[in-house]
Amino acid sequence: MKKYIWSILLTLGFLNVVVAQSGLPPVYSIHTDSSFFTLDSTYFQILEDPTGAYTFEQVERSKAFYTDSPHNPNRRGHVYWMRMRVRNDLPHQLNLYLCNFNNDYIDMYWRDSSNRQQHLRAGYLVPESQISGHKGNREQTRLYFQLAPGQEITIYERAANVLWRYPVTYLVPQLQTEEGHIKSFFDRVQVNEGWKDDWFSGIGIGILILAVGYNLLIFFSTRERVYLYFCVCLLFFVVDRNTYYIQITFFPEYPYWFRLAANAFFIVFFVYFIQSVRQFIQPDQSLDRLNNVTSIALGGTLVLNLFQLLVFRYPIVPINNVIIALEISIRVVYVMVLIMTYRMMKRGVADARFVFIAIVPLFIWWCYTLLSNILGVYFDINLRNLQPDFFQYTESICLSWMIIFFSGALINRYNLTRRQVLQQAIEKEQYEKEREIERNRIMASQNERLEQQVQERTAELQQSLRTLRDTQNQLIQKEKLASLGELTAGIAHEIQNPLNFVNNFSEVSIELIDELRDEQQKKDRDEDLEHEILADIEQNLQKINQHGKRAGSIVRSMLEHSHASSGEKQPTNINDLVDEYVRLAYHGARAKDKSFNCELIINLSEKVPATLVVQQDIGRVLLNLFANAFFAVQEQKNKFITNPEYQPTVWISTELLPSERIEIRVKDNGTGIPDAIRQKIFQPFFTTKPTGQGTGLGLSLSYDIVTKGHGGELMVESIEGVSTEFIIRLPVVLIEPEI
Repeated sequence: MKKYIWSILLTLGFLNVVVAQSGLPPVYSIHTDSSFFTLDSTYFQILEDPTGAYTFEQVERSKAFYTDSPHNPNRRGHVYWMRMRVRNDLPHQLNLYLCNFNNDYIDMYWRDSSNRQQHLRAGYLVPESQISGHKGNREQTRLYFQLAPGQEITIYERAANVLWRYPVTYLVPQLQTEEGHIKSFFDRVQVNEGWKDDWFSGIGIGILILAVGYNLLIFFSTRERVYLYFCVCLLFFVVDRNTYYIQITFFPEYPYWFRLAANAFFIVFFVYFIQSVRQFIQPDQSLDRLNNVTSIALGGTLVLNLFQLLVFRYPIVPINNVIIALEISIRVVYVMVLIMTYRMMKRGVADARFVFIAIVPLFIWWCYTLLSNILGVYFDINLRNLQPDFFQYTESICLSWMIIFFSGALINRYNLTRRQVLQQAIEKEQYEKEREIERNRIMASQNERLEQQVQERTAELQQSLRTLRDTQNQLIQKEKLASLGELTAGIAHEIQNPLNFVNNFSEVSIELIDELRDEQQKKDRDEDLEHEILADIEQNLQKINQHGKRAGSIVRSMLEHSHASSGEKQPTNINDLVDEYVRLAYHGARAKDKSFNCELIINLSEKVPATLVVQQDIGRVLLNLFANAFFAVQEQKNKFITNPEYQPTVWISTELLPSERIEIRVKDNGTGIPDAIRQKIFQPFFTTKPTGQGTGLGLSLSYDIVTKGHGGELMVESIEGVSTEFIIRLPVVLIEPEI
């Protein structure tokens, strides 16, 4: 009887274990001592804690765990639990870290072999004294634990962000061995010399602190508020860029409150920088309305920043929307200041030009980051995964560029002011000492002004003369182009007339021959009619011969006009030839259409040697390709006339290939060539241009010149609606081959 009871109890115990373990994630087995182990969504489950009040016992009993992707932008919670099972399959004890680099608070719970609850705590906002196992250490994102050989534990990780930051959208547990962690730290310090980052950072901080003191001294000297604003701006920039080091050094026990206050450091820096820019460029009265709107927008930015810090107590709207609205507000203020600076620069204010150059790179970068944040928060498109590693330094580079360039502008302004003050003192002293020769000085000054006016007027006349010459050259070029168009149209008209006569007289002659044959088959032949028909045929043949000779004469004239070169190959610098003809083609396009504008990106390799070519023929090929590229980008611009972001661009490059061939590439971002007709573009008389704008001979002649005349290759690569690239490859011929 006792045996049956024990059997029943064992069976129930086994069933109880099976039920208790149902729903848990698969066990993640560790077989190697690799540095990092990243668990995918198969090996861990997620539970949302809406109020953040769940206890470990409640979570342990919960059946609401679910499987989800590590990155889910639709998550709106700020506290999540993760459950995973880990087993050590190594023959020795395994020292591990549970790592989390994305959240403010990290808690780790598990039960040891005696079923006792274990708890470790870490995170960026955890006071140093409360961090488990890392007293006085900067590593605030790792939790240390051990696994005996064959030991398996169920880990519960609690990841939380404060309510004034983004929700927890990225959850992925990572495990790191202690040996791998020590090795990576040793490699960073000893092998990669990571200490240099801190060393250079310290130098940068020292330079900025010196700049703060320098601007403060200038303010006390000149009493100009722009130096005071910039001094405060630099001070908060230093604090904002080094928030982490300041917190762990001076406020190790108050990370939450320091980070809460530090959230506004950048806003203070931004506000004072905007004030510095406005004080520096001093917008005139015509910009008063825009200046007032900028002040209102700046105040709105401060309100949004304050609302971000208080929204966790008054959750009226999601924090994502508040943060995005704050970023948009910052960009709007920046755009308004950029517009004011640009307008002042257009009015000839030299200071505005320095400021514009200083702030444009940061504006471009902030537009990119705003787009990246919006796509990441609302559309689950993470641009950061696509960008290169050096992009992480772009904002710092832009900010450094802005501060350095603006500092240089302020120093230049101070030097100019000091020179003006010194000049005024010298002029006053000279005026007191030389009062008796005032008349001579005035006369000399008048003579100097007159001479300066003469020089200015002479310079204006010379500029007018140059402008007149340029205009004349353009008119001459335009007239030449118009004449060429008229000549082409006239030749086409002239050659069409004799061809029509030839066709008409040949058809009439055929009819007369048929009529003569019919007459010859009659019994009663009319010899007079036959002689008359023969006379008509003879006359028609004379007309055909006459008009045929006329057409041949026109063709010979066209050939003589088109074959102007001697055909003799000469040593030629391909780079010079490309540069000459691209300029010629560009100016030709501009002469035809004054509104035409295109960015030229020219990259000519210095390794390209001189080679024997027919300069006129290769020049004709290049001129044709350049003209086609300019036509394509102009057509593309007409299609995207409502898109101001489209910039017509033509890339030209040369290169010496390992096969001893010179490669010339001409690429444009124009309309492209459809796949269906790409094989036909080198055929004679085939053209994609509208009627009257192309003959269809340009690419055909170019192909013959390159392939038959010079033994080279002419190829094309194109994506319809995106780009077209023509590739010329010419053999390097240093000595004219003997015939």
